[in-house]
Amino acid sequence: MTAFGAVLDIIQPSAGMLASFRDESIACHQGSRPLTVAELFCGCGGLSHGFVRSGKFRIVLGIDVKPMALRTFEWNSARAGMSPAGFCRDVRLLRFSDIEKVLAARGLTAPEQLDCLVGGPPCQGFSQLRRGEQRKGERIVRFTGYNRSLKDPRNALVLRFLELVAHLQPRSVIIENVPQMLRHVHSGHEGDLAQSVSATLRDLGYSVAVGVLNAADFGVPQLRERAFFIALRNRTATLPAATHASPEKASTSACAAELPSWRTVREAIEDLPVPPLGQRDILADQSTDRYLATAFDYAQRMRSRIAFPANHLTRNYSIRILRIINQMRPGETWDHASARMQRRYEALINDRIAQFGETHPQARKTLLRNGDINETFYRKYYWSAYSRLAWNAPALTVTANTNFLGSGRFTHPEQDRGITMREAARLQGFDDDFRFLTDEANNTNNIGVGLDMIGEAVPPLMSEAIANHVAGALGSATLGTHAASAV
Repeated sequence: MTAFGAVLDIIQPSAGMLASFRDESIACHQGSRPLTVAELFCGCGGLSHGFVRSGKFRIVLGIDVKPMALRTFEWNSARAGMSPAGFCRDVRLLRFSDIEKVLAARGLTAPEQLDCLVGGPPCQGFSQLRRGEQRKGERIVRFTGYNRSLKDPRNALVLRFLELVAHLQPRSVIIENVPQMLRHVHSGHEGDLAQSVSATLRDLGYSVAVGVLNAADFGVPQLRERAFFIALRNRTATLPAATHASPEKASTSACAAELPSWRTVREAIEDLPVPPLGQRDILADQSTDRYLATAFDYAQRMRSRIAFPANHLTRNYSIRILRIINQMRPGETWDHASARMQRRYEALINDRIAQFGETHPQARKTLLRNGDINETFYRKYYWSAYSRLAWNAPALTVTANTNFLGSGRFTHPEQDRGITMREAARLQGFDDDFRFLTDEANNTNNIGVGLDMIGEAVPPLMSEAIANHVAGALGSATLGTHAASAV
């Protein structure tokens, strides 16, 4: 066991797979070549899937440490007619030669032939960023200036990403992270981490644009802000323009008024039927007749034309959880709900005092014993804990904690349950043909595993907008009509 944890074997491409990509590479170089994208920290592949949806890119590489997320990435890439190399390994332990070998098999035999390197390196463990290091060959053995911070293995991830940029010299680079990264304190200065990353990219010959983008502004029915670094070699980098606007902004801005309004939860999931209860994904691959009627273009475009999608099932919830969410109203915060319930309980207490002559403590104790008062509503929780999605607004951020209703607004607008994996995927902008594999047998029914990878993903519709923006800057040749049309 290393300091970085268990390291899994490299998933090697088959000889047939390599041969097919050699043939594709030859054909691409003889005619118009589709752009290539490699994804580090790929998870299930939300970021690169948006690049595929654009119809302008083919995926050549994915690297992640989570086996089921990488398996999902590979399965969906294959379904889209692509077979990228997959490494289930810590990126810090990969040699350049490992990556060069699989890229060469896909026709990328020299620096600067990779069109785009993308990824969201975790940075939670950073206390400082230094570019100096000590090595044995190409292996990093110690970063200059680090001491106790070496104990956090995440500290090297951004550095390793930048190191791969320096070695591969892709034509463009996309780095995604939480907005807090832009304010991260480094060397005693707020925001110096982001400035150091930008400075390193500029030192490597890139123009850099940095900013926070909201997924809702790109047609995703979710309020999800993320920081993006877009870096281009020999071109001026800019951020993509929004394709949608909030209703409030549209009413005050002439430019925003010309854009469609943010998409809502109702547009995203209203056409999905009540999910089955249990541990088997019994609706998967049934007839598309399972879809309910919808008037919304978003839902229509998300639907599979082949079969009803996988990952739409729900679990049994405890009586304690059901008693809480049953009282929640769509869009209501925990503070408002608890204040409303406490007023109701106070009225019950006063009625009992008037009827039976009990003291306030006696009446409250009796009502608690009878189950007429739920003591949970007297507790302080995070403002969106246990709250319901609102039909007429985008969802709040879908996270890896969507599996736990007390962690955020993850309860269905009407039904007493959490959202399913498929509903979460719709809110993230994954089309229904994208399948989340949750065990080694390629089953799709482990809700915890599925929601974890969905919540950690970059919304594909958001990354599709970025892909189109970058392709335009690079001067792309398209793959032609793709099965996953733009939404």
